[in-house]
Amino acid sequence: MQERNAVTAQGAPQPGKKHHVLLTGVTGFVGKVVLWQLLERREELGIEHVSVLVRCKSPSKKKGEGHSQAAAERFDNKVGGSEIFKKLPNGWRRLVTVVQADLELPDLGLSESDRQQLEASVTHVLHCAASVEFDLPVKSALGANVEAALHMLELARSCKQLISMVSVSTAYVSRWHGGPIHETLGHLPRPATELRQIILDGSRPESELLAESGHPNTYTYTKCIAEHLLSARRGDVPLVIVRPSIISAAWASPHPGWIDSTAAFAGCLLFTGLGLIKAWEADPNVRLDVVPVDVVSERVIAAGFSEPLPAPGEPPPIRLAAMGLRMAMRADYATGSTARFFRERPGAKAPPGVFIGGVQHGFLLQDLLRRALPVKLARTYFSLTRKAAQARQVDKINSRVQQLNAAFRYFIHHSFDFRPSRPVELPGFSAERYMDAVNRGMYKHLLGRDETQLPLAGASHDDGQGDLRWARSHPAPDPVFPALGLAMRKALRHCTSSITFDRCSFERAAAAVPPGHLIVLAPSHRSYFDFLLSSYVCFQHPELGIPMPRIAAAEEFSRLPVVSRVLTRAGAFYVRRGVGRAVPELGQELERVVKEARALMFFIEGQRSRGRRVLAPKRGLLRALQATNRPFAVLPIAISYERVPEESAFERELRGGARSKMSVEAIFRWLLALGRGEVKLGRVHMACGNPLLLDPTTDVQDLARQVAAEIQHETVITSFHLRAFLAHAFPQRAASAGAASASNAQSKEEQGAESRTASVHEPLDEAWLAQAIERRGGRVLASDTPLPESPSPALLQSLQSQWMHWFYQDALELFPESRVVRDHVARHSWTTPADAGDRHDPRVRCMVRALFQPVLEAYELVSQHVSVSSPALAEPTGPALMARSNPAAYLPLLEDAFRALSEHGLVRELQPGQYVPNSEFDAGFFAMLEPGPCAGGQEVRFGA
Repeated sequence: MQERNAVTAQGAPQPGKKHHVLLTGVTGFVGKVVLWQLLERREELGIEHVSVLVRCKSPSKKKGEGHSQAAAERFDNKVGGSEIFKKLPNGWRRLVTVVQADLELPDLGLSESDRQQLEASVTHVLHCAASVEFDLPVKSALGANVEAALHMLELARSCKQLISMVSVSTAYVSRWHGGPIHETLGHLPRPATELRQIILDGSRPESELLAESGHPNTYTYTKCIAEHLLSARRGDVPLVIVRPSIISAAWASPHPGWIDSTAAFAGCLLFTGLGLIKAWEADPNVRLDVVPVDVVSERVIAAGFSEPLPAPGEPPPIRLAAMGLRMAMRADYATGSTARFFRERPGAKAPPGVFIGGVQHGFLLQDLLRRALPVKLARTYFSLTRKAAQARQVDKINSRVQQLNAAFRYFIHHSFDFRPSRPVELPGFSAERYMDAVNRGMYKHLLGRDETQLPLAGASHDDGQGDLRWARSHPAPDPVFPALGLAMRKALRHCTSSITFDRCSFERAAAAVPPGHLIVLAPSHRSYFDFLLSSYVCFQHPELGIPMPRIAAAEEFSRLPVVSRVLTRAGAFYVRRGVGRAVPELGQELERVVKEARALMFFIEGQRSRGRRVLAPKRGLLRALQATNRPFAVLPIAISYERVPEESAFERELRGGARSKMSVEAIFRWLLALGRGEVKLGRVHMACGNPLLLDPTTDVQDLARQVAAEIQHETVITSFHLRAFLAHAFPQRAASAGAASASNAQSKEEQGAESRTASVHEPLDEAWLAQAIERRGGRVLASDTPLPESPSPALLQSLQSQWMHWFYQDALELFPESRVVRDHVARHSWTTPADAGDRHDPRVRCMVRALFQPVLEAYELVSQHVSVSSPALAEPTGPALMARSNPAAYLPLLEDAFRALSEHGLVRELQPGQYVPNSEFDAGFFAMLEPGPCAGGQEVRFGA
């Protein structure tokens, strides 16, 4: 052993040497991150293998499984299934061996073969296992924290290749005292050997032992005993002790905010955020030394691999993994920031709000009003209403609240001045940034909430507040704002299953707005709901920093009695669309908006998109803004619907009917349908794109295209859209012989569907399609919205149009000679999908054909229709007329085909929507032929 220590006195990785690490505590919070870092840094550290000691739990024994199998199963469930290991290279599990053990047994419960193998090959022992329960009986704490450490020491002593051993303790083995706390053994009132024996004998009460030592609980007490005994018994084992302070979520790795434990600090914060703890008995000025778990993990690995190791007979080095008083955070800031964070997000059990102070600050009164009395009232109510389960739940939560306050009273009344010999250096670290990471980590990993799809409204939305209380909690300069907000809250609850929004995207966009720039909201336009939803986000979440906007509404709203007055009070002003020139009234209104430094909202697409495609952007209002000579930041907002409120009106228009006009009567009819429960819109999602800056030098045309691109990129798809497409684009083939014999009578649509799927052997299902979209940069959200029983072709095509742009690049690559594909993509592609690298998958080709088949058919229908029209008679035709006479045709595609022919000089547009053919019309211009085999084995091109 002396020779080994002389060789590795610095403990640094030796070139060419392969290390075998033995790790304990891997099922715990710290142990998981240590294992992750060992695997992530395996090349740097020269790690060949990691063995982990895992206890077999009794439930697995009841299933009749062997101990080793049960230990491996526990590892796979608690560790291998953790998200932090998912991004490691494939095969990482082969580097880890799970060894069944029980650290409290003298031989660690190891089999003879396991022990021999470990003794022969282990080079590093990292002992991270412990029981962090503060109120564990002292004898149980001794077993978990002292006996286990001593048993690990003996195993390390027998390892022939051992380079180092690290034992993880706690910084709070040092009792609080005024002044700095250094890396030395903590004080014990008598020898550790004697105290250990007293605990084993049970000759003195636990309370006397704690009072004698001055430690606040059995955890810190037994950890202090363990340090003394390890130091005394280490002999020639190269031991290093690492002492973390209060461990919390990761700062940087595996990724910011990662946490999977509700123990200690996280439990306190989580109960505060959920609104369950309303008062903390603490010194509000106390500074808490909260250290990120990745800092602790790095210190553990550094202690074993790069720290100087002690020679035989020297005391083991002690390394504090603590932030130090300079980087510690105030207790009132920690709890206050968590309360604010949760108050701004749904999920709290009660509205968060916390008092922090000692008895001298009025804690007893606050605790009475905020906890004791409400608990008493709730318990009485549940008893009178015979709701025993709810009463027990109240008692359970109340007991936990009191337990947390008692357990942490010592730590939140004293500021510990830890002085690590190696200070923590984290670039960019601040208490504000770290608490934001902690709160986001708890919200995501402990509560399972996704901030990219937070509930905003709808039937499933529950923010723990009644409607009136919610309205009162949102003050506004005019009572019309909370009134409209309340009406929206109630209406959306009846007509949508959920409305979610990507909070992170809104926060990023607002944070990226340069100082002095006025905010312009540019939502997509699919419904009259769009401006209401965009304003609702600003009203419900003012902390986002996006002011309630003035709204540039269509002039038709100004002619609605009552409605126009309400909208005007809510900030709307009215503009004429399609004028084609500057409107003085608009310029004057914008000057007022600029003067008041208000936010503005307008729809860059102009009119609503009936077919859910991003329409060509209008630039008039952008130019009017530019003329004010002020800088603006345009925030594109994508609002993604499953069903839209105006669906029936749109379907009528898509069949060639006249555009519906807004009227009070139409609004009233819709509200009656809402009241009867006939309006079911499913799920709605909102996301914000990157802000785009507008100033006097900006190229407005380019800016408008960028806004359209951001809207298209941020538009999400739900599983409802995919199910609708798959159910109707690929109908199942008839199984009976009779249906097969009647195949010649099948419709062209059915034959095309079958030909498109004939060569696909892998399943073209919802899961594959969702993955294909996400590989291209899109996003698919889960939804249980049922499919309509008999959807019209127009509805199906509209649903498809919401997401088919993700396959535009594939279509261009797969069918480069198709004039139809090129024309369609040129008109409707604003964003560029990522290269998914799966273009050779036959399912992709099948998908593209299915998506573009209606496009081909529409262009072919127009081409045939115009070819039989007589230029001499000059009888106008057009897309609306064709849509009325061809119910299966899709009006927006017919409009595209006529525009394409017009642009190529094959038809003339007499007036909007009416065309006549030119004498030189080429009926084969688009070569609209169905792809597939043709006579003579030749392959027909997909639209020449």
